[in-house]
Amino acid sequence: MAGVASKKTAASRTRLEEINIRGLGVIDQALVEFSPGLNVITGETGAGKTMLLTALSLLLGEKADSDLIRTGHERLSVSGIFSLTNSPSPILVEIIDRLGIDVSEDQIILSRNVAKDGKSRALISGATSTAANLETIGSELIEVHGQHGSLVLTKATKQRELLDISGGAEIANVLEKYQESLTTFIELKSKIKELRKALNDRDREIASLRELAGEYERIKPKEDEFLELDSLISRLESVEDLRLAATGAQQALTDEENGGLNSLHHLKRFLQSARGKDPHLDALHDRASDALFSLIDIGADLDRYIDGLSADPQALENALTRRSLLSTFVKRFGESSDKSVALSEAIDKARLSQQRIGDLTAGDDRIAELESELVRLRATLKEDAQTLSQKRSLQAKALELRVTDELHDLAMPKAKFEVKISSRNGENDDDFSPNGLDEVAIAENYPLGSYVFDEVDAGVGGKAALEVGRRLWKLSQSSQVIVVTHLAQVALWADNHIVIEKDISGAVTESTIRRITDHDREVEIARMLSGVEESEHAQEHARELLNLRITEKA
Repeated sequence: MAGVASKKTAASRTRLEEINIRGLGVIDQALVEFSPGLNVITGETGAGKTMLLTALSLLLGEKADSDLIRTGHERLSVSGIFSLTNSPSPILVEIIDRLGIDVSEDQIILSRNVAKDGKSRALISGATSTAANLETIGSELIEVHGQHGSLVLTKATKQRELLDISGGAEIANVLEKYQESLTTFIELKSKIKELRKALNDRDREIASLRELAGEYERIKPKEDEFLELDSLISRLESVEDLRLAATGAQQALTDEENGGLNSLHHLKRFLQSARGKDPHLDALHDRASDALFSLIDIGADLDRYIDGLSADPQALENALTRRSLLSTFVKRFGESSDKSVALSEAIDKARLSQQRIGDLTAGDDRIAELESELVRLRATLKEDAQTLSQKRSLQAKALELRVTDELHDLAMPKAKFEVKISSRNGENDDDFSPNGLDEVAIAENYPLGSYVFDEVDAGVGGKAALEVGRRLWKLSQSSQVIVVTHLAQVALWADNHIVIEKDISGAVTESTIRRITDHDREVEIARMLSGVEESEHAQEHARELLNLRITEKA
């Protein structure tokens, strides 16, 4: 279910910054930059407005057709940059996390390439993806409404989101309570399922745990015991080598002619004969004395070491047996390739085994307890769902009246907007079935982000057309709006006016896309009014309308 947001946070969730097009239909190459506010796209019939919307539809996951590739090109490519502003919707955040999209620069880049053989490649922020993923994330980046039906607002989840937003805090609080109940219910069901699975395997696990606990009690391993055993075994296996080394060192100290102690005694005696005559020499005498005492201590330690050094075959055998026993233990119950780490792992498992055995043997009672709680939660969830459904039904009536009033203001006095709500599994399915001007009215009251409208003003003219333009501009104050129109009364409200022009002078028709301002806008508005660019009368009328627009905006 779509999340609830206030009007303020719903607005300006995302913005389409630009679309880059290569080799698509009549467009050889074009970079179209969009601004916040109202972006209007105009141009003569056949100039390529449809191709611009086709490019956007490809970015939003529509089926690719190699017939769209421009003559002379091997492939077509389109890319669009969407910026994330303010707080993204919870649904968009979930999609970004699930698809692993990089948004480190607060941007999402959608790309689509289509080759002549019909093969299509989709990318999201540089990472290979699928058209289905483009559609999934695209529906949260921008809302598109075409001449023959909406692509997004007819989806039940989006309609439900609009209805919830229109209800403000009252529905938001009820919805939050329902979602919390639903989350708790789902988590508890999952917990019961996992516990049941564990109980199905518990006999085997209990047997394994009891074996581990028994081996632990029998062996009684200690942390770091491998290190102690390795050191002991190394010493017991090297008794003769150690004895030779210690005895040789002792002889080097005590030999009467060349021993270290005898030589140091002579050294000290010579220095003693000049003691008191030079401080530097006295210092050397003191150091020699210290060294002599150290050697005497070393000699005593060597005597004790040699006296205590003896071969002990039984101790060696016991140590080897103990190490083998520990090795078998860690192979069965440890995981790490490092035997000391594996020993620690096995000890930890053994210490926790009794608690785990207790949990498993008490599992039947625990399941009964959880299932009782699940029954209670199911009743709470049903009650919350009914409350939410009632609130939505009441809000649907208020929404009907408000949008109907807006349609009357758009010169449609007999129009009536209806919202049909049906309940399924405790949730509501909402059916707006809006037409073009309905969507303008809905979006104006409950903006959701970026909108694209493709000639939703078809069949409208005069004062009503001017009102449509004003409403679109009003919507653009809280959401980015992109409009393809043939009406001057709508185009004059643009904050960013983009014109598509075709050139038929070459062998292949080519369209160019550019942003127009000032006089160029007057000329384009005049063309839209009269069909003749050079008409002074039409240009004067265009200036009047543009000035009127400036006054209205102020």
